[in-house]
Amino acid sequence: MSAGINYYWRLLATGYNFALFGLGGFLLALTVLPLARCWPGSAQTRSARARRVIHHAFRYFVWQMRVTGVISLELSDIDKLGASDGHVVIANHPTLIDVVLLVALLPNSCCVVKDALWKNPLLRGVVRATGYINNNADPERLLSQCGQTLRAGYSIIVFPEGTRTRPGQTPRFQRGAAHIAVRCGVDIVPVTICCEPPMLRKGERWYQIPPRRAHLRVSVGDALPVAAMVGDTTAPALATRRLNRYLQDYYQGVCANA
Repeated sequence: MSAGINYYWRLLATGYNFALFGLGGFLLALTVLPLARCWPGSAQTRSARARRVIHHAFRYFVWQMRVTGVISLELSDIDKLGASDGHVVIANHPTLIDVVLLVALLPNSCCVVKDALWKNPLLRGVVRATGYINNNADPERLLSQCGQTLRAGYSIIVFPEGTRTRPGQTPRFQRGAAHIAVRCGVDIVPVTICCEPPMLRKGERWYQIPPRRAHLRVSVGDALPVAAMVGDTTAPALATRRLNRYLQDYYQGVCANA
């Protein structure tokens, strides 16, 4: 296939995948997710059941992006995610589909999502049905929801940057992930996502595709023991700042050497 034909094929396939993602989320919120939540069980069980549906839907979506030639995917040390239940899973955020990748890889997970998704007409039904956690919630309520989810044995996915990395900038972390880990007393599993050539970055439209297929590499590091990193600090605010600084330095080093 010539470079020109390949480019226009990927452009068409990218548009198709975007349309499928939006329409699929809307239809799931109207059909399968209500059924999953109506099945008997506690509120936590019903939300977890709905999250499992989204996990399988995202696995299919990632598979489809691969078979249509939009992306290729390389996974490294992914088996380490098997021990991530009850942990905070963090990642850098270079592309729009990072959360899709992580949820597809983590069947027992819950996400802390930005407030805009709760207002998105196509996706708000999904985030409400799954019990995903609004990052704009009252801080104590957010911590309570995170604590309940972690104690139930689910991992929590957080992107410490809060939004996608701006092109040409190094990751700058907010304190949310560190705050959750410190206050809930759990360790952190770091995931690094690299995309070459870059695609779907902050400020880019879906049709601004790269000249060749994007290759995504997802690497999982060893769990980071929070207690060891914050040392003998007892004040939660100080421990959070110290941990957040460590995490930001960790990712700046990893991304610089990627």
